[in-house]
Amino acid sequence: MPDLSHTPALPTELVNQAVTRLSPRWTTWTLQTIQHHGPMRLSDINSALPWVGVQAMAQIVRRMQTSSLLERPQFGVYDLTPLGRTTQHVHRALATWHRTHLTDNKSSLAEAERTEVALSRLRGKGAVDVLRALAQHGPLPNGALRNEAGLATGSFHYRIQQLLTDRLITRTSPLSGRGVEYRLTSAAHGLSPVYTELAEFAHRARPAATHSGRHGSTVQQATWASTAVRRSPSASAELFSHAPHPQPRVPAHLTVLSHPPRTR
Repeated sequence: MPDLSHTPALPTELVNQAVTRLSPRWTTWTLQTIQHHGPMRLSDINSALPWVGVQAMAQIVRRMQTSSLLERPQFGVYDLTPLGRTTQHVHRALATWHRTHLTDNKSSLAEAERTEVALSRLRGKGAVDVLRALAQHGPLPNGALRNEAGLATGSFHYRIQQLLTDRLITRTSPLSGRGVEYRLTSAAHGLSPVYTELAEFAHRARPAATHSGRHGSTVQQATWASTAVRRSPSASAELFSHAPHPQPRVPAHLTVLSHPPRTR
């Protein structure tokens, strides 16, 4: 397990920006489908992802255009933007984390589905902030953790329950109550390379003008986090390295076998 006690502060702003852009349902599937097939018409995307309705897919591609992940090189045809093409690095880190830390009995689970499930663990107000607080300070009781995460009481308790269900945090005691503290699980510790890729993606997503000036400290913080993760002497080479080969880009036989649910 990597030692995070000397890791610089997690750039939560950048990580949250990347999660917000990439985590909406079917975003990963759409990106990987177009990456595999090249520029596609909406009807062709629907044929490749038959479990997504026509109207829903139309909304998805419009949202992804707004998020600068897709462009229309010609009328009715969608292709990845340069930013959309860089998502493969984030997808690989997320899918690798899912395969390493989340057990399942679906050997045919598509890489796109693994990626979306992993992103869903980080989605939601305060999720990354809670994980960042525990990574920096170690086990914390309710009050201290809520203050560090900067969440209102109701939002905090909802997010804690979700993170417990997702097996990213655990209690020092099986029951809530006085003296109980929360700590990161081994799966949450394994998210370090995912944070790095998400922060770097958010950095790339920002306009060039924001790479200096008043945003300089945020970008520098992302660089520090990336360097710390990659140079950590206690980091496992297997945990912090990418898979040696690119992940499959939603080949037809996997999309047929996977049958992802319409909702989580």
